[in-house]
Amino acid sequence: MAENSTTQLKSDAIFDQMKLHLSTDAGKELIKKIGLVYQINIAPKIATGKMNPQIAFMRGAMKIKGSISAAQKFTPDIFPKPSKM
Repeated sequence: MAENSTTQLKSDAIFDQMKLHLSTDAGKELIKKIGLVYQINIAPKIATGKMNPQIAFMRGAMKIKGSISAAQKFTPDIFPKPSKM
């Protein structure tokens, strides 16, 4: 089955919010404060919402490469809460 490039993944929304926030002045300050570079590779089952990321990590289906302390800095509280419309 051919993959449709216009398919929306559940992960798209959070990456759009991150991109928007990181382009603001507050986001640029956050980048300076953290001082790290992240590469995020999302497994298809997680990106489509078929598997919970925490369960995937505990089962060994998702792994962190590199610094664990750097990964621990990447938490939802570094981003503003989504506004309710």
